[in-house]
Amino acid sequence: MQEVEFYCKKCRKSMKMSYTLTGDKDAPAMNGISIRCHTHKCTRVLTLKNFTEGKIIQRAEASGRCYL
Repeated sequence: MQEVEFYCKKCRKSMKMSYTLTGDKDAPAMNGISIRCHTHKCTRVLTLKNFTEGKIIQRAEASGRCYL
């Protein structure tokens, strides 16, 4: 898995955002970034705080999808 794509946990649609892994599980990843779901029905907005690559890998499936 080289890249993780982010999907909305609520509506299961793509957030049109991905993260390329560097290999350092303790490295901070996208702290302070706000991600908004792009569907017209879902109004979900996420702000990632204290996220590391290890947490992203734990949440990701084998296919490279991470539901936030």
